[in-house]
Amino acid sequence: MAELKRISSELGDIYISERAIAQLCAKVISEQEGLRTPRQARESSGFLGTLTQAVKGDGIEVLKEKGRLVVKMTLFAVYGTRIQEAAQKAIREVKARVRELAGLDIDDVVIEITGIVKE
Repeated sequence: MAELKRISSELGDIYISERAIAQLCAKVISEQEGLRTPRQARESSGFLGTLTQAVKGDGIEVLKEKGRLVVKMTLFAVYGTRIQEAAQKAIREVKARVRELAGLDIDDVVIEITGIVKE
């Protein structure tokens, strides 16, 4: 994975990778009401967990496309959640937290709701 950001000081260089950003995004999603990463959905949905195995890992991909930082997330919604509202809130939170903690501005967040799980 290529570096996303290099921060230099007299003490040395710091590199922030796509994997670190993806893990940060997964943590933000875990704090959101009504949305689950595939890993969270597998852990909480019992026998329905087998349905979530089509998406590996956390379902989060961080890409640099033409100088733009794009986060693509494949998520599950909890039954009864207002999906559009939950997704918009998640997008705002992901952008804000990555900016706050990593100093990076995300240009685009794409959320694909791939299924519904029970709480």
